[in-house]
Amino acid sequence: MNSIAASLESLGAKVVGWFTVGYAMFSFLGKAGLLLLERETWNRATFDVVVKQVYFTAVQILHVFLGYALVISWLIITIILSTARDFGLTAFASEMTIRVLVLELLPFLTALFVALRSGSAINTEVALMQVNNELDALAHCKVPPMQFEFLPRLIGGVVSVVTLAGLAGLLALLLGYLAIYGAGTAGFEPYTQTIAKIFDFGILAGLVVKSALFGLAVTLIPVTAGLETPKKLFMVPVSVLRGMMRVFFAIVAIEVVSLALKYI
Repeated sequence: MNSIAASLESLGAKVVGWFTVGYAMFSFLGKAGLLLLERETWNRATFDVVVKQVYFTAVQILHVFLGYALVISWLIITIILSTARDFGLTAFASEMTIRVLVLELLPFLTALFVALRSGSAINTEVALMQVNNELDALAHCKVPPMQFEFLPRLIGGVVSVVTLAGLAGLLALLLGYLAIYGAGTAGFEPYTQTIAKIFDFGILAGLVVKSALFGLAVTLIPVTAGLETPKKLFMVPVSVLRGMMRVFFAIVAIEVVSLALKYI
């Protein structure tokens, strides 16, 4: 009985902890959303910080990311074409390529790429600022951390993931055409018809929303995890590990919900 009671107590503590973390994240997001709507927020200083965040998150790694997307797209397209030929489904190869690669795989991998490169860095930076009392110093100097530190990171993450996922999708569409129809223009009409059939308003809006949620997850969760860090330096790696695990589960959850809404 004691072991059952201890197990239930442990489970209850975990559930309460999850609700506490979830409440803190949504509360933080609500504050950021309200600040986003305030006219005074959008001054030149805030705009400059947002531009820098987009540069560091997306532009600085663009060549590496496009190479990464090129290799993955080529491999997946080759696998799809080979499988389609084996089962006599060559006519559906272009549609399968778009649905599997452009709509699902590339946005998911883009979120993982940005999370590993920028999300972990954001988590570490915020955790160190928390430990070293830098956030308190900014607030004391009447420099709002939410406006100049956190909100630009959230906006930069969303813009970066949406943009990178879009570029990777366009690259995959080009590779798919070249792999299926070659360098000629004979397949341009059927290929564009397939694209138009798949990308109706609902699918396109869903893709943008999913990419935006990915971008929010890879910045919001690291920021809130960093703010939870106790003011002890040795807790920073623990905070980063905890934050990145939450990011991974959030990305997977967003993808699963997206698939369920689309195909079930």
